[in-house]
Amino acid sequence: MPLIASALVPLALLMATGAALRRIRFLQPEGWAALDRVNYWVFLPALIFQSLATNDRGLDGAGPIALTLVVSLLTVGGLVRLLKPVVARDGPTYTSVVQGSIRFNSFVALLVVPTLYPGTAGLTALLVALTVPLVNVMSVTALAQHASSVPVNARILVRSIVSNPLIVASLGGILVARLGLPLGPVETSLELLGRAALAAGLLSVGATLRFGSLLNDARSILGATVLKFTVLPALVLVTATLFGVPEAALPALLLFHAMPTASSSFLLARAMNGNERTMAAVLASQTVLALLWLPVVYAFTPSLISLWSRFT
Repeated sequence: MPLIASALVPLALLMATGAALRRIRFLQPEGWAALDRVNYWVFLPALIFQSLATNDRGLDGAGPIALTLVVSLLTVGGLVRLLKPVVARDGPTYTSVVQGSIRFNSFVALLVVPTLYPGTAGLTALLVALTVPLVNVMSVTALAQHASSVPVNARILVRSIVSNPLIVASLGGILVARLGLPLGPVETSLELLGRAALAAGLLSVGATLRFGSLLNDARSILGATVLKFTVLPALVLVTATLFGVPEAALPALLLFHAMPTASSSFLLARAMNGNERTMAAVLASQTVLALLWLPVVYAFTPSLISLWSRFT
C-alpha cells in the first residue's frame, strides 16, 4: 500500500546512503563509532523518553493488553532459546535473533497503524508504552548473558539492565506521563534530539551491512523474520482472545506486532558486544520485506480474526 511504502522506503534509502558513505570512506571507523555512541546515549534515549512522557492517554484499563504482550513476547523469547542451535552459530548471533524476533519499529507503527485504523492513535501509543520497556529488558538480558566476555551473575545482569540508557529512558518517560508532569520547553529540545536518532541509526546500519552477511546469516535472518512476522502476531491473536482484549482492537494489535525490528536493535548490539553485522542484516532484510508483508497482514487480518472467532 502507498502509505506503508511511504513509511518504509525512506528507511531503506537511509541504509543505502550509509552503505554508500562507507564505500567512499566518508567517515573513518572511529567516526562511525562516535556517531553510534552519541546516538545510543543521547539521541535514542531522548526520542524514547519524549515519546512516552508525552503520551497523555495513560495506562488505565490496559491490563488485558499488557498480559497479552508479556505472554506473547516471553513465549517468542522462549522459542528463540529452544531454536538457538538451529538459528544461531554462537552467542552474539543468537542475541541478534532475539532482538529481530521481539523488537518493532515504533516510528513506522505510530505512523501506519493509526492511519490504516482510524481512532487507534491512543491504542498505538499505549502499545509503545507497554512494549518498549519489556523488549529492552529482554534484549539487554540476552546480550548480557550471551554476548558478554565476562561471566554474568545476577548482580552484573541487574546492573546491565538498570544502567541501560534505553530502559532508563523508557521507565522515566512512563513515570513522567503517569505523574502528569509538563516538559515545557524541554520537550522541543528532546524532540529535536530524537529526530536525529532514526537517521543516524539507519546510516550506521547501512555502513555496517555487507551483502555477504545476508548469505552467511541466512538461517538467523530467516528464523528472526518468521518469528517476528508470523509467530508473534499469531500468539498475540490467541492470547488477546484468552485475556479478553476487545475484538475491535485486534486488527491494530496484529499489525503493530508485524512491524519490522527497530533500528535501535543495531545500536544495542554494537554497544553490548553483540553480532552487529548479523543484526544489521536482520534489520535491513525485515525492513525491505515489510514492504510486501505488511499489506498482506492488513488485507487478511479481518478474515483471520473472523476465522479464529469461530473456534473460540
